[in-house]
Amino acid sequence: MIYVQNASLNLGILMCIECSGVHRNLGVHISKVRSINLDVKVWEPSVMELFQNLGNTYCNSIWENLLQTNRWLYGIKDGSNTIAVNKPSLRDAFQQREKYIIAKYVEKRLISQQETTISTPYATRIWEAVKSNNIREVYRLIATSNTNIINTTYDEVAGADLFHEHDSSRGSKSAERTDPLSCKKMKDPSKPESCLQGCTLLHLACNLGYQVMLELLLQFGADINRSDYHGRTPLHHCIFSGNNKLAKYMIRRGAVASIKDGGGQGALERAMEMGAITDDELLILLSEGK
Repeated sequence: MIYVQNASLNLGILMCIECSGVHRNLGVHISKVRSINLDVKVWEPSVMELFQNLGNTYCNSIWENLLQTNRWLYGIKDGSNTIAVNKPSLRDAFQQREKYIIAKYVEKRLISQQETTISTPYATRIWEAVKSNNIREVYRLIATSNTNIINTTYDEVAGADLFHEHDSSRGSKSAERTDPLSCKKMKDPSKPESCLQGCTLLHLACNLGYQVMLELLLQFGADINRSDYHGRTPLHHCIFSGNNKLAKYMIRRGAVASIKDGGGQGALERAMEMGAITDDELLILLSEGK
C-alpha cells in the first residue's frame, strides 16, 4: 500500500514520503514539495482546485509519455549507451528512484518530442491557452517547452497589436508616454486589457479573473510584479478592473502595492481614483504595502 503524505504544488502531483525526499533534493525551481497533513495553510481553495484540474494520471501522461506509449519500458540515452528504464516500485532502492525522477522531471527524457515539430510558437500557444482558461494545456506547454515560457509577454505572440512604437533614442520611457490614462488605445481605464503591450500571462489572467490559472502560473515562478508597457503590474490590472477579490489574492501572494505605474501612481492611488474603496480589507492590504 502506498501512503500518500506529500505533494508537489507546481507539478500538481501527490507522492509517497520516499519519493518526496528525492523531489526535495531537486530544488524548489523544479518541485515545490509540501506535506498534506502538516502544511495546512498551503492548501487554499485555489491550490485545491488546481490539483483537481491536474492530478497524477494527467501529469504522468505528459512527463512519462514515452514510457507509457512503450508499455512501461523505454530506452533512454546516457552518453553513447542506451539504458532500459523501468518505473520504480516500492521495493526499489532510493538511488533507483532518484535516477528515474531526475530523468523524468529534470532531464525531461520521457516527454514526447513531437511538440518541437509544431510550427506555431510556444508563446502564441500558451497565450491562447491562458486566454481560454485551459489549465491542462498551459501545464502541458510549460512542461514540454525546452525554454522558460512562464513570463511570456503579449509582444511575443504572433499577430500581436503593438500599438506603441518603442523609441530607443529617448532612453527610458517618459511618464507622458507610458501613463495608462494617456494611452489613446485604452479609452476606458476600467478595461486595461484594451492595451496589452508588454503584458505577461499574469496580466492576462488577472484581466479575465482566472484565479486558478494565476495559481498555476505563480507556482511555476511567474513574475508577480513585472510591469507592462504602461508600468502596470498585474495588481494594477486587478485594481483598474475592479476585481477586489483577485487584488487581495495577488497581494497575499507577494504583489507589491507600492510599485508605481507609468503615471507615477501605486495600486492604492489608482484604487482611490476609481472611486471610494468600500472593501476595508483591501484598503488595509494596499495601505500596508505602501
